[in-house]
Amino acid sequence: MPKQVDHAARREEIAQAALRLCARDGLAGVTIGQVAQEAGVSKGLVQHYFAGKADLLRASAHTMRGEIERHVREAVRDAHGPADTLRRALLGVVELGATAPIPLLAGHAFLARAVADPEIRALYGAGGAAVHREIAMLLAASGPAPDVDPDAEAHALLGLARGLADGVLLGDLGVGDAAAIVDHHLRRVLSGAATGSDQPSPRPFG
Repeated sequence: MPKQVDHAARREEIAQAALRLCARDGLAGVTIGQVAQEAGVSKGLVQHYFAGKADLLRASAHTMRGEIERHVREAVRDAHGPADTLRRALLGVVELGATAPIPLLAGHAFLARAVADPEIRALYGAGGAAVHREIAMLLAASGPAPDVDPDAEAHALLGLARGLADGVLLGDLGVGDAAAIVDHHLRRVLSGAATGSDQPSPRPFG
């Protein structure tokens, strides 16, 4: 019997290899030959699944977004109530610096590409808008302080979490230190809702 090939899985393996190169060497390091070497396959096989570098980068951007979403979903899996879910979602972003540096670093590399590539820009926009909506909804359901605009504050909290993730990635902050900063800001914007900040920070996931 001929061996059955899972084409979707093979394509994803190649996109993952390209994502690792994006994180390690920047987008300039992504060539068909380099990706083939990283994935342990032939250049012909890479070209079978991807029309060229641009196609490969777009697939890698989708993989990057999926990886980040998976980590955040895992972070909120055992949350209790909107305030705890909000806190865990923000910490899920922060902990990318410790547990998922590849999509985090690749995200920085793709940011400049998004300016010139409409598809990657649209992916960034759709992903960012979806996360912002979720954070704003969780904040509104958690009992924000009277002077807090959930929509505007969601932008601030996401910016904070992303900046802290970079600090964790660089080793300037530990996850516990970053979690304390998140808790400080949540106490400022919530009206006494139980965020779980009086409990130990969630164990880093991976």
